[in-house]
Amino acid sequence: MSTHDYVIANQNGANTRSDLNNALSAIVSNNSSASEPSTTYAYMWWADTTNDLLKQRNAADSAWINILTLSTGVPVAGAADFSNGGDTAGADRTIGNNDAYAFGIETGGVERVKWDTSGNMGLGVVPESWHSSYTALQIGNGGHIASDTDLDYVAIGGNVYKNASGIWNYQNTATASILEQRDGKHTFKVAPSGTADSAISWTTAMTIDNSGRTMLGSASTNAQLNTHYNGASEGKNIICNDSDTGGGSNGIMAFNRNGSEVGYISTTTTATAYNTSSDYRLKENVVPMTGSIDRLKALKPSRFNFIADADTTVDGFLAHEAGEVVPEAATGTKDAMRTEEYEVTPALGEVFTPAIEASIREVTPAVIGTPTYYDIDGNVLQEAVEAQNAVHEAVEAVAEVVIESNVEKPEQLSEGQQWREVTPAEMGEREVEDYQGIDQSKLVPLLVAAVQELTAKVEALETAQG
Repeated sequence: MSTHDYVIANQNGANTRSDLNNALSAIVSNNSSASEPSTTYAYMWWADTTNDLLKQRNAADSAWINILTLSTGVPVAGAADFSNGGDTAGADRTIGNNDAYAFGIETGGVERVKWDTSGNMGLGVVPESWHSSYTALQIGNGGHIASDTDLDYVAIGGNVYKNASGIWNYQNTATASILEQRDGKHTFKVAPSGTADSAISWTTAMTIDNSGRTMLGSASTNAQLNTHYNGASEGKNIICNDSDTGGGSNGIMAFNRNGSEVGYISTTTTATAYNTSSDYRLKENVVPMTGSIDRLKALKPSRFNFIADADTTVDGFLAHEAGEVVPEAATGTKDAMRTEEYEVTPALGEVFTPAIEASIREVTPAVIGTPTYYDIDGNVLQEAVEAQNAVHEAVEAVAEVVIESNVEKPEQLSEGQQWREVTPAEMGEREVEDYQGIDQSKLVPLLVAAVQELTAKVEALETAQG
């Protein structure tokens, strides 16, 4: 192993012969040395024994290009741009190809990363053929992170991809789910098990809008937390479970107003209590109740049915009448109205199948052929791999087809179809009834006071007759 400056000096015959032999030795060993040759030339070779690399000098004779490893003969990808110590060229560098084919990275003879010609990336998987407006990172056989041309859209999904026609499809035969973020709104959707590459019919399981309002199984946004379920088939809407097996009372839900607790629900092993603030330290101007019998007589208990349930007659009060006697028992105002926004005419649009751009789709990735590698004792380090060309198929361009126009958004669309809004919904305002409510527990103090007054009268009569 030697290097040489490849300049034969004027000297006697023996020295000239020795100099030539040294030059030839450097040539046949590719300038094999632990340090680079002191004199370099454009395109010269250097077997760098320190880093186990065969290198070639670039055309400008300004840097070394890593070609392959000395011990295995495996080519070094991106050799012109990178070294173990970092970028050797002092500029941004690109790894890849310049033709219309996918690009992959292998370790141990197995492809670990794959980029398709659209820029979609697969980790441990060849990415699906995503819609042209999407850029996706697929992870393994099920997961993905994707975005589309909307600047504020991102999706994280399991077992889904958006196909070239713009339809969400199953990636494998299994259940599917997706979390989408758009316009500051988070939407979590689920789907039952379906067949690989078939269209998905989503169910929205949860939505959090950009005001922080959360909707569980409902699209309504009239509350900070809105749940929707079918009581006839789905049992209870909300279950609060206290795992404490002791006999004490534990709070299970609290209610605050302006940062201060004003009530809570508590449970024991056998009962539930609905508690409102009533500590004496919260009150002032405490005086006994008087005239309770007369106030009680002013209440007008009635029997009635609710319009929504004509077959059920119940006992109760009219809120405004009870409120005239015990104001804190009633909420709202008699005959009140409120302004409500409503849809005058629905949005109209088109049902269509989107256009498909002509493209080349990789069906089977290329396999890089490699020889059998042996160690110095003749043992096989790596079996030969037969080279195989990638298999591609042409995807023909398909023009967009409008199937229906001037229609409302259908609840379900056939596979491959989409709906887009053309005419926005017309919204209006109207006055609707703002109903009163009643908390009948607020009548209890009056009832107790009236009973006490009656008891005092009865005792006085008994004493007088005694």
